[in-house]
Amino acid sequence: MIKNIIFDLSEVIISGYHGIEQLIEQKYDIPAEKFKRRKQEETISTFLELMRGNLTEEEYWQEFLEGTNWNIAVEDLKMTIREHLNQPVEGTMEIIKQLEGKYQLILLSDHVKEWMEYIQEKNQNIKIFNQVILSYKISSLKCDEQTFKEVLNQTNIVADETLFIDDLDVNIKRAEEVGIHGILFKNANQLKEELQQKYQIQIN
Repeated sequence: MIKNIIFDLSEVIISGYHGIEQLIEQKYDIPAEKFKRRKQEETISTFLELMRGNLTEEEYWQEFLEGTNWNIAVEDLKMTIREHLNQPVEGTMEIIKQLEGKYQLILLSDHVKEWMEYIQEKNQNIKIFNQVILSYKISSLKCDEQTFKEVLNQTNIVADETLFIDDLDVNIKRAEEVGIHGILFKNANQLKEELQQKYQIQIN
């Protein structure tokens, strides 16, 4: 029986870094595909270190811009990402509010320290979670082998009584390796359906 539900944050509950390239193109006339390639391919290892807490946001953006001829300042990038962060994913928080008090709710997020501090300041809904575990605090990402073992240790929960909801299959598989059940998130309606059909968790 499921007693604990772990939620990812970005692209499940609110918007994250994904999709910022469209806003960058609108504001600074930098082609979205070029920015996306810079983000997802050319500087991805740096971004992973940022989320592990080994770099500051300032250091990340400085390295991100190095070698480009883009007419954009680090402070502008900081401002733009904050404009993009924290937009709700339709329907998810409504589901979470129905689970409150019935299950232990845990937030597990690969995130950037400075961005998460901004989100927690602006988004009171984060307080709904019984526990919040962040990559930069544990120096580990969800794709890392040890992460879900650390989560189980920190929360003192039983893997087989725990459900993990995330939008990336690689993270779901990592959770399943330690015996945690998983749902690959696509949208709130699909999540509601799987909660009800697979786990008999009723959502109105």
